Parts: sequence; C-alpha cells; structure tokens
Amino acid sequence: MRFDEENFPLSGSTESVTSRESRGFAPDQMVACAECVRANPPTRMNCLYCGATLPTDDAHAALRRPSLRRMEEWEGGINIILMPGGDESASPEAFNEAADLLRLEVERVREMWLKRRPLPLARVSSSDEAALIKERLDALGLRGEFVPDELLAAGFSPPKRVRQMDLEVDALTFRAGAGGEELVVGWEDVTAFVRGRIFNKRVEVEGRGSFPGVEKEIAEARELKSDEAVLDVYTKDSDSSWRISADNFDYSCLGARKALLAKDNFVTLTDTLRARAGAAFFDDDYRELRHLLFPAWPLSERTESRGLRRERPGRFNTEAVTHVSNEAQFTRYSRLCHYFQLQRSGSR
Repeated sequence: MRFDEENFPLSGSTESVTSRESRGFAPDQMVACAECVRANPPTRMNCLYCGATLPTDDAHAALRRPSLRRMEEWEGGINIILMPGGDESASPEAFNEAADLLRLEVERVREMWLKRRPLPLARVSSSDEAALIKERLDALGLRGEFVPDELLAAGFSPPKRVRQMDLEVDALTFRAGAGGEELVVGWEDVTAFVRGRIFNKRVEVEGRGSFPGVEKEIAEARELKSDEAVLDVYTKDSDSSWRISADNFDYSCLGARKALLAKDNFVTLTDTLRARAGAAFFDDDYRELRHLLFPAWPLSERTESRGLRRERPGRFNTEAVTHVSNEAQFTRYSRLCHYFQLQRSGSR
C-alpha cells in the first residue's frame, strides 16, 4: 500500500517512472559474476543472483545503469544532488537521457534544473552507483554532487525539540523542556532558519473473516491526520538543528505579543527570530518544492499488525495500522539547505 505526496490518499506509487524498452543482449555481451559465475546483463552493477559487484571493462561501461532500488529509511546511503550552474543551455536530449538514466519524468528533471538550486535526484546505496550517476550527469552538462546520509538523515542526529525559549537582547536560549537540554547562543551565532510543515497520517483498518489466513472483508476503517508548521533553527558549530513545532511550544517568550492561537504566535515568533538574527539564512520553499523531492526521498511509511482477535466462534478480526509521514523528508530538505548555505558562506 502506497500513499501519495499531497494528502496521503491511497495510490499506486509515490513517483512517476518513465517506461523503458526491454533490452536484449547477445551471449557474448553478458557479464559473468566473479563470485557465482552466473551470467548477468551488462546493464547491471551487481549480480542479479548473489549481489556481488560485477566486473566491468570499457566495452560494457557505457551500458551500465544504476539499480535505484528503494532504500529503507534506516539504511545509510548517498544522495545525488543536482547542482545549479554548469551548462546554462542544457539540451532537451540531456534532460531525456538524465530522465532515462534515473527513471524519472523528463519534465521533473527539467523543472529541477530550472529551479537553480541544489535538489535531490536519487538516493543510492553504494559509492559505485553514485559515481556512475555523477559521471553520466557531468557528461550531459548536468552537474551532480554527493551528499552522504550522515549529513542529512534524522536517524544519525535527530533535531532537538524546543519547548521554550528566552529572547534576550544579546542572546537566545533554547530549552528542550522541564529538566531537558538547554543552549544559550548569541544572535550572531544563529546561521539559518528553515520553515516547513510536518504531515502525519494514521490509517487503522479492521478486517473480518471466517478463518485465519483467508481473504477478509473490511469491517471498519479509520484515519487521523495532522498538519503542523515547524521551524528548524541552526547555529554555528552544529550540523543538527533545534526544531520548533507550532502546536507544541510555550510562547510565553513573546510576552505581551502572545495571541490566542498557536498559528498566529508561530508567525510572530518566526518574524521575531529573523529580525533578531538578521544575518541568518532563511528558507521557506519546502511546500513549493516538495513534489520534486519524492523520487529521492519518498514518504516514510510503516504498517503494524495488531494481531488476530476472535469476535465469536468461527469469526476472526484482524487490525493493521499504517503510519505515513513526511518528517524524515523535511529533515533531509532542511539539512540540505543548511549544508549548501554553509558551503556558500565558506563555513564548510
């Protein structure tokens, strides 16, 4: 079961893939695996049967294609980032070839290129696969760059959740809650703000059947959604961020400007922070760009089984709960913005 990127309704896929004609290869074009000695198509980088890295030579190098398997969120990978600049007059053929290589829609690749900012094209599991993609992109005039997951993924260093703040004349104090971590930084040490929204969906489906293991009818389905504004705040000497969640923050620091609604307070707080840290970078483009992020960074999705429950003799109920969220995707986007802002400023 997959959910789309906008409102999480059921759909067939999170991304559009260009169709690719089947390729046939002569026996002398096949590549023998050094481990299991079985023949593989020359387009593969890893053995179809045992997973070992396949040998290559000049005759087969041009035929190789990245596998682009969908990676789990917990896996460490390498992100291929499409960089701005390069050949300003990239040809339609370059977009077509890049889309074919990465199994994307041509219009998606072209739109990413025209945004003139770093955006993710793919997330791959090996340095060989990343190097192949970068080499092909460079040859097309579409410059790519590697960014490892360690710099972007929440699993390596999750954002610190801010519950309270003190806004002093010359310093900002972050508090993670009662008895939690506290950090005091000067306003000049605040380097970036990235604003976005976190969407969560929980779908509970209860099935009913006569016997375990047989197809069941849906007896009841429930879903819950949440949509919350967030602001990531970055400071010097830290690759992680402090995250303010609009609905889970104590806005007492606003004093007399504190309003009744959290959404109004969140806007006031954001404006205040930006005014005090005037030299800090600010990005508010996540909602506009997130449709371009899904091929490389799809929604996080997991399904939990609640097991089997006997309703009455001969009748069994099962329940499954599916959780869908864009939180990991936004965290990657936020850190990507911060990473390249540091590069532009010469801090990295």
